[in-house]
Amino acid sequence: MGWRYYVIIMGVLMIVMWAIRFFVFKLYESPKYLMGRGRDAEAVEVVHKVAAFNGTTSSLTLKDLTRFDRTSGKGVDTSAAAAIKRNTEKFQSNHIKALFASAKLAWSTSLIISIWGTK
Repeated sequence: MGWRYYVIIMGVLMIVMWAIRFFVFKLYESPKYLMGRGRDAEAVEVVHKVAAFNGTTSSLTLKDLTRFDRTSGKGVDTSAAAAIKRNTEKFQSNHIKALFASAKLAWSTSLIISIWGTK
């Protein structure tokens, strides 16, 4: 019977903590995410709000961000497809080709993959 009380208390505690997080604390979107989506003004606003919460100020302005963007010369596509493409550009097939270099290696590799896939 004791474990039921434990589960109930933990459930109630979780709901209370969720309510505190949802109604008391304000979590801001990441400035990096906002800038990647082209929402630079919101990113600057978030930086200023976080700085104010930490008891300091920030001298960042929208003009600073746009000036930096022009000097960098290129934009970065932040979509999921672009992220996958950037990560797979590093992939080299030499490591995979070595597993199938001979008939015996190809047979062994295929068996290991099929056994691993059925478990």
